[in-house]
Amino acid sequence: MGVWLNKDDYIRDLKRIILCFLIVYMAILVGTDQDFYSLLGVSKTASSREIRQAFKKLALKLHPDKNPNNPNAHGDFLKINRAYEVLKDEDLRKKYDKYGEKGLEDNQGGQYESWNYYRYDFGIYDDDPEIITLERREFDAAVNSGELWFVNFYSPGCSHCHDLAPTWRDFAKEVDGLLRIGAVNCGDDRMLCRMKGVNSYPSLFIFRSGMAPVKYHGDRSKDSLVSFAMQHVRSTVTELWTGNFVNSIQTAFAAGIGWLITFCSKGGDCLTSQTRLRLSGMLDGLVNVGWMDCATQDNLCKSLDITTSTTAYFPPGATLNNKEKNRILLLH
Repeated sequence: MGVWLNKDDYIRDLKRIILCFLIVYMAILVGTDQDFYSLLGVSKTASSREIRQAFKKLALKLHPDKNPNNPNAHGDFLKINRAYEVLKDEDLRKKYDKYGEKGLEDNQGGQYESWNYYRYDFGIYDDDPEIITLERREFDAAVNSGELWFVNFYSPGCSHCHDLAPTWRDFAKEVDGLLRIGAVNCGDDRMLCRMKGVNSYPSLFIFRSGMAPVKYHGDRSKDSLVSFAMQHVRSTVTELWTGNFVNSIQTAFAAGIGWLITFCSKGGDCLTSQTRLRLSGMLDGLVNVGWMDCATQDNLCKSLDITTSTTAYFPPGATLNNKEKNRILLLH
């Protein structure tokens, strides 16, 4: 004897069956997709640099050039290359995160470079913490952040770009803390480079919010790069003497700002003018930087018990009284 369902029960059961079918179908679809993040061994919140570093490590290990006896090498490499091509692209990554591989049917890729390319040309600045590799999605926000940026636009196949790389690394270490050093791979970010008017490599530009980019045209030695960069660093070093010493100190103290002063005398070493400028740039808005020539300000130096070249930090509120200098920090 059959059981008859009323109309409402029938519709309810039909909805359940359809829902179960959809759940199973979606599970099958997801199961057949390659998890691009897992393929590269990165999390879904990985940065662009982390994705490039992970891919490079796998590329050097799995590339068919290094595995000629593995019949699956080509197919395996295509998988990780596909994952990288999608995750490195902001728009494709968003599509993948939302729809999986079904959202990428119009972007199949399939080409890759030689092992030597990944070894010597790929992500040449990714292992340098002082150099930030900038991409289109983050470039404008970075250079308009208020910080000073010096950016190297390069192409992986450019021999002059590779010649500059060691110097650019040394330069980045030299000016670390003074300004931000960036790099843009025009092989990966052709659109960004075209937008910025880059038509030769390497092209070096200074960027600061509110001003037009300034292109560097000098020779590519570290000293020349430092000299050019320092022209754009906001730094003021005050020469202190009897006529301005007390007022300069007290004005800064009233604003909660201390002073770092190097006293130059016959004996010992005072900070060089270049070092003073660098410190001023690094400490801009935090500490004022000044210097005093004790040969011409002999009495003032003696009143401060300065008998040889030295550098001292005067924190806000420090007394200049000869008998109460416990808060003044002599650095050397």
